[in-house]
Amino acid sequence: MTTPAPPARQISPEQMIPKELIRKSQKMKSIRKLLYLAWIRTLPCLICGRTTGIEAAHTGPHGVGQKSPDRSAIPLCIRHHRTGRDSYHKLGPRVFERRHNIDIRAVVARLNSRPSIHIESGSFVGRYLDEDYVLGPVQIGIRSAVHRMLSIKLEDRDLCSSAEGATEPDIAQFLRIRERLYARL
Repeated sequence: MTTPAPPARQISPEQMIPKELIRKSQKMKSIRKLLYLAWIRTLPCLICGRTTGIEAAHTGPHGVGQKSPDRSAIPLCIRHHRTGRDSYHKLGPRVFERRHNIDIRAVVARLNSRPSIHIESGSFVGRYLDEDYVLGPVQIGIRSAVHRMLSIKLEDRDLCSSAEGATEPDIAQFLRIRERLYARL
């Protein structure tokens, strides 16, 4: 007689981060920030669309020798963050925005935006970035409405236009998506 296999082990977010990155004094809130920064690093560079060598560039206000809040981070490749002639750190925030024709505050707001759902006339209505979406009648249930709202948000956050498995995105398509997103702002 064979013994049953042990149940699959669940992995918590804390276990996904190497222990050397977590100090004993850090709390769950800090771990969430590390996960947020890890998510930012999965996005393509905001300027050129590269998908490798991405860094979470902190862009908000900060004191001398201090980093700005993690929620102000945007995805930039190494060249556009630190090393290139037209990098964020070499040009400074204002010149960087003008040179690359981006609005950093709007990008940060979009990355940190949260959807909401309410019931109106017997239907679930989702609101995301000042736009309303009819998610379906209340009979579909809140779980389905939340799933539909999250898919709208994920579609909006999908800045990377490369085909699955490709290492570099199609730059023309990336620029079209970037323009469409800025047109919504």
